[in-house]
Amino acid sequence: MLHYVRRTSKVRRTCKRMLNTNHHQQTDVWVKWDWLWTTIFYASVAVSTFFMLVDDGRDGTVWLPLALTAVLLLWHGVGLWFAYRGSKNQEARPYLQFFIILGDIGLWFVLVNFSPAYYFVLAGLFSQIFRQLPIPYAIAATLLLITAIIYQQSSEAGQSVSLDNPIVWIYLFAGASSILLGVWMSAIIDQSMQRRQLIEQLERTQAELAATKRHEGMLEERQRLAREIHDTLAQGFTSIVMHLEAAEQAMPDQPETAQKHLEQARTTARASLEQARRVVQDLRPGMLENQSLPDAIRRTAVRWQEETNIPVTTTVTGTSTALHPDMEVTLLRAVQEALNNIRKHARATAVQITLSYMADVVILDVQDNGVGINGAAPSSLSGGYGLQAMRERAAQLGGAVEIESVPGEGTTVVVSIPIGVLNQ
Repeated sequence: MLHYVRRTSKVRRTCKRMLNTNHHQQTDVWVKWDWLWTTIFYASVAVSTFFMLVDDGRDGTVWLPLALTAVLLLWHGVGLWFAYRGSKNQEARPYLQFFIILGDIGLWFVLVNFSPAYYFVLAGLFSQIFRQLPIPYAIAATLLLITAIIYQQSSEAGQSVSLDNPIVWIYLFAGASSILLGVWMSAIIDQSMQRRQLIEQLERTQAELAATKRHEGMLEERQRLAREIHDTLAQGFTSIVMHLEAAEQAMPDQPETAQKHLEQARTTARASLEQARRVVQDLRPGMLENQSLPDAIRRTAVRWQEETNIPVTTTVTGTSTALHPDMEVTLLRAVQEALNNIRKHARATAVQITLSYMADVVILDVQDNGVGINGAAPSSLSGGYGLQAMRERAAQLGGAVEIESVPGEGTTVVVSIPIGVLNQ
């Protein structure tokens, strides 16, 4: 009769919410078997009524206990329905729930005076006490029920209610055990619910982190495309504009020079179109597909020298090693950006490119003998994004970009990237 589990309303509410929002999660056992405790209560009343009807030694008519049994069932069912009606928080009316349970205890006390068979109702009544009420109310209801049992048992035995009566101690011990069991089960359920809430919080945090990662990935992809557009299309368009302006100035007095600039503009436009296709396809720069990084840098320098008539010297030190594609793209883009800035701002007469392979780092130096950063005039063709893009590319690979400039003595752009991380 004293085997039960406490099902608090808070647990039920939280579990139902989890079940409605996370159907894929496993249902807690106390939620899955919640119906059982209500069934036990009504079954205990039904069994008690049956034994009362078949008891030949009962006194009086059966209609009055049957009527009181019906009142008990209606009081319990309809009363709790009113107590929980319109409230998502089933602990919002603990006083009303406590009043319903007190009515159950009072009706049971009357019924057990008609027939001892109604002692069987206690099996369901104890479970309802700890199922429907918060712990403080459940303890009070249990003490009241134990007091009623002691009084009824002592009266039937013709004994007084005193500490000398063993019945008192038996039921006091049973009541204390019931309360301890209820508190213990409540603590287990509460702890389990806290863990479930923690898991839900962790899942929400993971989902938020995943969403943040996706957002960061989108931003990184936008930045990558911005860098690609600047390093390829923007530079190409700048070159085309400069050649067309030079051709316009050469006409009509220098048709051969104008034709040369037009040819270079056409060549640059075709190369930019090819680069645009590669940006869309997210491929490596074309110069890196069929040749090494040093060769691609030399080829870039030669083309730039042909376009600007500024001598470029390219030097490779150390043992040339195949790097991770992202590293090679970053270094090649850095060369292109540095040369583009020199053409637009430096007013240089010579450029030195040095690619140094070391044990754990590769270093790129692009040095000019121009006017330096402070002496450089801003160009209407510059968007100011190149240096930032260069630094972002290097930072993504754990590298860095440094700029050394002395007014009137030129500028040196130094890009250093560690080799070991991506190449392992």
